[in-house]
Amino acid sequence: MTYTRLVSLLLILHNVLAWTNSYRLPGSFTSSSHRYCSFLCKWSQVRISSPRTCLSMAKSKTRSKQAELRDKLAKAKQEKLSGGAADSASSNDATLLKLSAEEIKEQNDRRRFEQLLRSQGGSVLNDFSKDGYLSQQQEEEEIIAKISGVERIFEGDPAPTDCFDELVSITTEDAAKAADLIPWKHKNPHRRDDYLVIVCDPRPESPELRATVKSLLTEVPADILKRLVIVNADSPAKNRRWLKKDGMEFSKVNVYSDEKMEFMRAYTALGDTRWSMTTFVIADERVQKVARDVDRYGAAKTIRYAVKALTDKRV
Repeated sequence: MTYTRLVSLLLILHNVLAWTNSYRLPGSFTSSSHRYCSFLCKWSQVRISSPRTCLSMAKSKTRSKQAELRDKLAKAKQEKLSGGAADSASSNDATLLKLSAEEIKEQNDRRRFEQLLRSQGGSVLNDFSKDGYLSQQQEEEEIIAKISGVERIFEGDPAPTDCFDELVSITTEDAAKAADLIPWKHKNPHRRDDYLVIVCDPRPESPELRATVKSLLTEVPADILKRLVIVNADSPAKNRRWLKKDGMEFSKVNVYSDEKMEFMRAYTALGDTRWSMTTFVIADERVQKVARDVDRYGAAKTIRYAVKALTDKRV
């Protein structure tokens, strides 16, 4: 007999006893049955309550164990964190020492750079701040390159001249004559105080350079165009086809081929990481202005502002 059935029988017996009491059955039967029923009821109450009590006690013990386990885990975690903090502290100390050494080197480089600026009268940074021909990104890259000792030509450096012999005229296919291009070596003494603007692009058949040249013819004054030369790595024949296709007269733009890229290499116009368009303004035997990573949309403005900065400086 299951426990549920026993309880049901007890309830039935209880109802029977209640009925017998109402009909006054013999006392011996009633009293004995009543005592037996009371015993069974008490026993059933104990059996009924026992599982709940046991379950409650089990839950209490489980909660205690869980709490104890949480405490142990928290303690172990705390100990681990303490140990990890110590390891992290030692690692941070080493990192700080390493960074300190790097910072010291950077400070020394900056001091040397500041001395260089003072020796040149602060021309480089002043040009960056007032001329506006370089973007902020170009300014930062130029300063960083100069501090870090990157092999490139900077403003104020001597302008290479021997590499002009590597240039080839696209009209005659003859080597360029230094006396016709380099201002301070010009055959006309009155032009030796002049300047020369150079636009270089080592990319073969560069669409950006071709679009730039087309825009320069309309956005740059004629007096600057007379002092402007374009240098690329395409052959003279390719350059002639390009100018003819775009409807540009050879006499209005001076294009020179540098197929071996010797000229652009001498002027560090091949880029540190990638090829791009670079402009130079040379005068008085030095590179007066440099703008790297020039795009076709800003090329005309870059050249106009660079020339203006140079002429204002000479006044």
